[in-house]
Amino acid sequence: MHIKESVIVITAAGSPIGRKVAHHFASLGAKIALIDTNLNALHTTYKGCIYSHPDVEFFHLENTQQETIKQVFTSIYRRFGRFNILINSWPESADIPNLLDPNAITDFTKVMCSGATTFFAFGKVAISFMQHHKQPALIINLASTQSHHQPQLPNTCKCVIQGLTQSWSKELADMNIRVGGIFPIDSPSDTNRNTPIHAALLNEIVSSIEYMIRNESFNGRVLEAESAI
Repeated sequence: MHIKESVIVITAAGSPIGRKVAHHFASLGAKIALIDTNLNALHTTYKGCIYSHPDVEFFHLENTQQETIKQVFTSIYRRFGRFNILINSWPESADIPNLLDPNAITDFTKVMCSGATTFFAFGKVAISFMQHHKQPALIINLASTQSHHQPQLPNTCKCVIQGLTQSWSKELADMNIRVGGIFPIDSPSDTNRNTPIHAALLNEIVSSIEYMIRNESFNGRVLEAESAI
């Protein structure tokens, strides 16, 4: 796939990772659609992108209901006429509860349902637009939270993302839509979960995304982005 000919939709675009991805691909000439629930963070990303490429637009997501997501994607489609790449970030959510917590089952259900439902909805709505075009398309499931701190997701969430990446790739293969995934992985030196996401990890994630876009044989697999400096 040619980056300059692509329209890339980035969810959680106001996060440090979303901002880095947006700035990079705007600098390479791609058209960019930015989505986030945080309007201030979304504006910050947008302002940084338009210095590199004028064909960038932001779309504020007021809530994560499927109908709202559909309205945002409809606006993106009207603005750009199409989109062929979705960077689908796992939404920020509470931590997975400990097994011995009194309300562990209830809390676990809330965390998983909230994150997985929003993540799945972005994929489903995007496909409803992508499937009508003959062009190759790509969904990249990014297993990072929006937070500048605590960049790693629990292994439970990663398993969900890996499973969806593999199943979606098989389901969408006949539509010429590829699916890949990226997991940031813990460095042995990262003993403090509150360590901010550093530049080396951000650069590795961006490199992994660019590799998936350019390599048209990549499908149904997950890459690990090393967080070590």
